[in-house]
Amino acid sequence: MTIEKGREWGSPAIVPGDVVLASEDSLVAASPGLRVLPTGGNLWRSLGSPRLKEAGDECTDLPLDVLHCSITGPKGTSEVVAVAQVVVGSWFSRGGLTVVTNVGTWGDMNIAPRAHPNDGEFDVFEIAPHTSLRQRIIARGKAATGTHLPHPTMSVHRGTRVTIERKSNAPLVVDGHVFGRWSCVSVEIRPDFMTVIV
Repeated sequence: MTIEKGREWGSPAIVPGDVVLASEDSLVAASPGLRVLPTGGNLWRSLGSPRLKEAGDECTDLPLDVLHCSITGPKGTSEVVAVAQVVVGSWFSRGGLTVVTNVGTWGDMNIAPRAHPNDGEFDVFEIAPHTSLRQRIIARGKAATGTHLPHPTMSVHRGTRVTIERKSNAPLVVDGHVFGRWSCVSVEIRPDFMTVIV
């Protein structure tokens, strides 16, 4: 069940002997049926960069939403699961930027400060294509503390399903994995899809 206001998130547990250590978001996403302990990546940062635990240590089991992505390319449609984000474009490119985030963090930036990885929704951060380079540089610096918003050409909104059509040569990056040839990506939230350990 997704998190609710006033309720604790997760349940007490013990780290099992067969725990999987995941130093990247893509490794967490690839292990939905296993006991996974994030040790790096955007999900790990959004959880407060918890210290490494060993088998037998006390821990907390956290239910986690994921982003289910349907990516259309020249050879058809592929299905991909992401735990952190789907990025279309780049911060400093002439085109716009769209980041569909489950966790709110992207590298050292807190692009969607109100995001939560188990609230049943994702957050979409967008930079309009006409945003000047100067404004992007200023906002990039502020994004480390989540103070880049409000901004007249940048926004965050929430949702459960979104479809993004490719414009120009905009890159698509899903949990750090680059998709070179694509024309459309549809993202849908999947609540309580897996559990991670912290």
